Amino acid sequence: MFERAKNNLEFTRKKLEKAKEEFDNGELTETIHYVWTVFENCINIIKDAKDSKPIYEHKSKINMFSLYYSLGYLKKDYSNIFAVLEKLRIRADFGEYSNAPNLPNEIKIREFLKESISLFKETEELLLKLRGKKKSK
Repeated sequence: MFERAKNNLEFTRKKLEKAKEEFDNGELTETIHYVWTVFENCINIIKDAKDSKPIYEHKSKINMFSLYYSLGYLKKDYSNIFAVLEKLRIRADFGEYSNAPNLPNEIKIREFLKESISLFKETEELLLKLRGKKKSK
């Protein structure tokens, strides 16, 4: 169980590095896509580590971010950020063919990138904490 979450954390680390690289290259559309991927993967990793199983059925990840914050698993409620990212990811992936809002400016996308870095660090810390609790049982 933790092996799967740990492997997915490393996969997500690569996606975060890719988000940073795309941002540095001025590729804001790609940055949004990778930032959204980091958020999506982090909530799945937390669910997997906490419940010993990944998300198989569709659940509102927005609600899960809020729930895990209220339960103290996350230090910050990322639900509103993820809600915006879900819409922006549609624009990033489908462009003018989507009815999602236009992408924000570089300053706002930088903020999203910083939030994804923060969420990743929280996820990494939580995974280590949960692993320690499960081992001590």
